[in-house]
Amino acid sequence: MAKLISAWSAGVLLGLLYLYAIVAGIGNLVGVMGMSAALDTGLTGSGRFWLVVGVVMPAVVFALALLLGRRRGAGARILLLAAGVALVAAWQIDIMHVVPDSSYFA
Repeated sequence: MAKLISAWSAGVLLGLLYLYAIVAGIGNLVGVMGMSAALDTGLTGSGRFWLVVGVVMPAVVFALALLLGRRRGAGARILLLAAGVALVAAWQIDIMHVVPDSSYFA
């Protein structure tokens, strides 16, 4: 029973990390759109692409981790979810540091 509770607790915490990544992506999208409106400019196509990727990617990685861990034990599922969170975090940091802020605005 204790293993089941700890597995579910870890799964819920990892799910909340995915949710945080999605909410952060939505916040970035809304914030940059508001900033572009305040600067009286538009968003470039690549800017829109990176902002949408920041929202969609965590959900896709979460779904893939759940799909891949569907027939596995709790430990393997938790490891897949944790690896997905690490992938999403690394991807978001890469986008933040590699894509210049000026490329978002037209």
